[in-house]
Amino acid sequence: MSRRLDGLVHRRYASAVAQGALLFTESTIHSHHEQGVLFMIRLVPALAKKPSNKPRENQRARDFVNPFLPYDDRLHVAQLGASHHLLLNKYCVVPYHLLITTAKFRQQGEPLDATDFAAVLDAINGLSTQQI
Repeated sequence: MSRRLDGLVHRRYASAVAQGALLFTESTIHSHHEQGVLFMIRLVPALAKKPSNKPRENQRARDFVNPFLPYDDRLHVAQLGASHHLLLNKYCVVPYHLLITTAKFRQQGEPLDATDFAAVLDAINGLSTQQI
């Protein structure tokens, strides 16, 4: 993927903000020093109230719903290969909060595979700035 994602992200973000498609979530930043490394930790109180999306005991995985599908077209930035999407996070913690999601449902606890890493690499290679 060429370094064309910056423009797509900026245009989609501006459009999504104008359309009211993004919901900004309050957060606070706390710094923590550990072994000479400064960590910036963002706390999001609203996540404590986030509903669980775990399958019930008698629910089969194929009956489980992908929370990112169908995605809101106003939040879609790009297709990353055949298996992933680059989306703006509807529940923003920071501006330009991006998600890389799978096109088909996978359990969140499943190990990452080569297609996941390829999608991340596509996204990184498609961005020319560290500000997104």
